[in-house]
Amino acid sequence: MILMKMDLSSEDEWGYFIDPESFHIVEIVDEIPDGSFVVLKEREYIDDIDRTVTQTSYGIVDGRKYNPMNKREISKLMSRACAKYVLQNNRLPPKVMVEKELKDDKPARMAFVMSNYDTFHLNLDKNLLDDGNPAEIINSIMERETFKPTLYDKEEKWKIEYAKSSRAKCKSCGSNIEKGTVRVGEPYLFEAHLNYRWHHEKCIFWQRLEISDVKGLDQLDDGDRERIENLLK
Repeated sequence: MILMKMDLSSEDEWGYFIDPESFHIVEIVDEIPDGSFVVLKEREYIDDIDRTVTQTSYGIVDGRKYNPMNKREISKLMSRACAKYVLQNNRLPPKVMVEKELKDDKPARMAFVMSNYDTFHLNLDKNLLDDGNPAEIINSIMERETFKPTLYDKEEKWKIEYAKSSRAKCKSCGSNIEKGTVRVGEPYLFEAHLNYRWHHEKCIFWQRLEISDVKGLDQLDDGDRERIENLLK
């Protein structure tokens, strides 16, 4: 097994790797197996807001080398790994749930819920599933489960609004979202309270959303609203 060493000796740094074959999550101690997905955390003090925040970065280990990636790129690789797991094991990987109601011959929209703070959105289409019907394959797995691994029955709407300040960082690319620009809030529940992870408009994978999934469009200026509505078609 090829291993890569990673030093996270600082108290302000920690991370996890995800085995692409088993989807097991392991805290990083010093070595990471080749091919693993990596999620790194770092505490950072921000003077402007006088508080410490946690920054998250992503990557993959390839031949003893760590290659940084954005969340969208990692999610695409996870989608391939998830499809491979489903075909080989005829069940869903650990912590993978159905995010959207399944539709015949349409891609299955799944979510790898690593934690309350880290959810990866996966898209399993026919190509990844050896030309199989995603809805049939996933439904056949779910019929055998006593616990139904779905998220859509308790899903909250995404939120679109103008950024109230320039302090929030985009959870996709990590850069600040400028005040007055359109920002998109991804809903999540933490300790039963609804929160949002904010993203730039350009960083959203709009194909996985429908106009009924979002709220706040009526509060945008006409030009911004029409542009977002076109992205949602």
